[in-house]
Amino acid sequence: MNNNYYTNFIILKMKKDIYNELLDIDSTLDKSRLKDMIDEYFQKNTIHMIAEDKKYKEEYRPRDKYEKRDNMCLARVWNCGMGGQCSRRGKYDGFCKYHYEPKTGPGKYDWWMGTIDRDRPRDPVNHTGKVHIWEN
Repeated sequence: MNNNYYTNFIILKMKKDIYNELLDIDSTLDKSRLKDMIDEYFQKNTIHMIAEDKKYKEEYRPRDKYEKRDNMCLARVWNCGMGGQCSRRGKYDGFCKYHYEPKTGPGKYDWWMGTIDRDRPRDPVNHTGKVHIWEN
């Protein structure tokens, strides 16, 4: 498959997400007009998809042996899109030293990938604005 397929797929997903988000905010909006406005915006504006260089090699590690263990850190890790529980010991209020202070704000449930004691967030966005899509 070429990059146009993925670019068009992502743009279509963005349009649907914007449409649904705006209807959630104000359900009285004219749906037909809203769809036209979103289509018009995407026709007038070019969306550039920029490839990111990998800074390091990602290696998938099975997390089954760490899953929901009481003595392990509660933070969910990316793990090549497969997710899983952090393998460090949870010494600080259930978190390891690395995950004790969240990077997205105060409070222990503000981690962008969530914690293993809660549902996994759908398409999480990290602190740089990059959307991550789970592999499983």
